Amino acid sequence: MKNLLYLIFFSYLLFQNYQARANSTPEGMVLIKKGCFMMGTHKIHDYLAFDPNIRERPNDRERPVHKVCLDAFYLDTHEVTQEKWDKMKLPNNSVYKGPNIAVNQVEWKDAHDYCEKLGHRLPTEAEWEYAARAGTATEYPWGNKMDRAYVWYGGNSGHTHHPAGTRKANPWGLYDMLGGVWEWVEDWYGEFYYQTSPINNPKGPSNILSWHIIRGGSWVDDKEFVRTTIRYPGMADNTEDFWVGFRCAHDVR
Repeated sequence: MKNLLYLIFFSYLLFQNYQARANSTPEGMVLIKKGCFMMGTHKIHDYLAFDPNIRERPNDRERPVHKVCLDAFYLDTHEVTQEKWDKMKLPNNSVYKGPNIAVNQVEWKDAHDYCEKLGHRLPTEAEWEYAARAGTATEYPWGNKMDRAYVWYGGNSGHTHHPAGTRKANPWGLYDMLGGVWEWVEDWYGEFYYQTSPINNPKGPSNILSWHIIRGGSWVDDKEFVRTTIRYPGMADNTEDFWVGFRCAHDVR
């Protein structure tokens, strides 16, 4: 009987230790708690077409505003740097080199595979916007006017990359969600997906399309294209844009 009690006690301790490890925050990430938010914007913004001589129609791709509810997840506090990328022995095709500079000129598949090798994944588009907004409903997580203290963009970058994490974090402790580099997300791009998006944990169109999505704007973009709701198709996944990078997410178990 005494041995049985010892066995039960030690089994309990082992279970508690397992639970603690299973629920611990992965290194370099923060917990994004479950919740609901209004995704998209009511405002009208024009998008630049890939042909610089043509302007696309207004931002229908960001509308309508719709309710989204998400389970909790973890997200990298910083964009993946070249130092972390190089530790995985992957080819570094970044145009701008530096250990603390976000890896850039990254194809979606390589970003996806990098996260997967670490036991992580790319965030969904809804998760990305939820984290970028950080509980706010304003144009930016810090307010309705551009604040250079929080973001590297065309207005203050000097048209070059800067080290990750050198601007202020948003209210949830995430750096460079806007500006820095555009960031890949998991979803396929759907021009009118917001019209049919489910409320709970949307994952984008189910049919395989030509592009995955990039979010957030970059150091080279004007402020009109550095917003929490901006969304572009990511250059057919074989991007030659040297301002595209990513960060990883992780499920809460």
